[in-house]
Amino acid sequence: MNLDDHRPPNRPDDPTVEIGSGLRELETQLRTTLVEDAASIRPGERLSAILAEAHTVTVPGAGTPRRWLVLAAAAAVAVVAAGTLWLSGRPTGLSPVPAGTAPTSQGSPSPSTPAPSATSGTVTDPGTSASTTDVSTPAPSGTIKGVPVYWIGETGGAPRLFREFRTVPDEGGPILSALYAMTREKPLDPDYFTPWAPASRITLDREGDNLVVDLSADAVSGSGVGSEVAERAVQQLVHTATAAAQVASTPVRTVTILVDGRPADAWGVVRLGEPTARAPQVEVQSHVWVLAPSEGQELKAGRVTFRGYGTSFEANFLWRIATTDGTVVAEGNAMGGTGTGGFGEFEFKRTLPAGDYVVTLSTDDPSGGAEGGGAHVDTKTFTVR
Repeated sequence: MNLDDHRPPNRPDDPTVEIGSGLRELETQLRTTLVEDAASIRPGERLSAILAEAHTVTVPGAGTPRRWLVLAAAAAVAVVAAGTLWLSGRPTGLSPVPAGTAPTSQGSPSPSTPAPSATSGTVTDPGTSASTTDVSTPAPSGTIKGVPVYWIGETGGAPRLFREFRTVPDEGGPILSALYAMTREKPLDPDYFTPWAPASRITLDREGDNLVVDLSADAVSGSGVGSEVAERAVQQLVHTATAAAQVASTPVRTVTILVDGRPADAWGVVRLGEPTARAPQVEVQSHVWVLAPSEGQELKAGRVTFRGYGTSFEANFLWRIATTDGTVVAEGNAMGGTGTGGFGEFEFKRTLPAGDYVVTLSTDDPSGGAEGGGAHVDTKTFTVR
């Protein structure tokens, strides 16, 4: 962008300043000297002389005329002076903000609980860019856009973790906002749930690369939470906190969960109070996520891009697009991940007319459910207009 396009026009009462006017006398002298020297040049065979002079070291100040050095120095001074005068009249520009996936905060964060400072340690969160959200639309005042929140869903015969990017109330930075949302908000996808109850208080503390999350007791006030779901809920909080810390550029490796400042038995079935790292993806995450479109998203009619993430047998994923009344529009397969347990992204495209649709992604399960609890599945409902 040309910053000169934003300079305010001179007002009628502003004095006109001619930049470089004080350099005209020097310019005239330089021009005259250069013309005189050019006129004195007589072309001739000078190769031998030039080669001889090139091997001669001349020490400045030893009595040899240094006219050209004086002229060059004067010209350099003139250029620097003119540039300084020109720059002094330009408006001051802001430093460019680097592009990235950090969430956008609107409004003032809570000053009572600052986000922890950055330290060593990193956690890799798949697809941390909130690419399925409309980044062109600003978040409402007092909210943060693009906050990663993990939920639990039943798939493959067990409770597994799924993730949504959300616009949530700003509770004092991405980490607190994500954790409050995890306990207070409902998932966008009706297939997901959380055993955490709304927390009236959450505080954060930093101990090296460990984040201490202290919850009020009402966050674990629910009943009927089995041990398997409770263990997955611990990983739900650890994943949410570490993902939000990564987005906020304050990465942590482990999370210690306390209840009213002390270790506790959450829901009476799982012990809290020790630094806990993310468990291996293959053990706790769903083996397939729909990354795009997001639940309830509205898209323009035409070519629609579908993106998924996960791991599957021989890197093969199955997909199906149907109307909300169950009519199958298209189906096929896509390759993604590594085929050997590694997670990765994949995508496919289809042209769709206006309507309401459901996209279903699933892992390939040659055993037909005989091994490992069956295929992992994720669905998203969306609208094309």
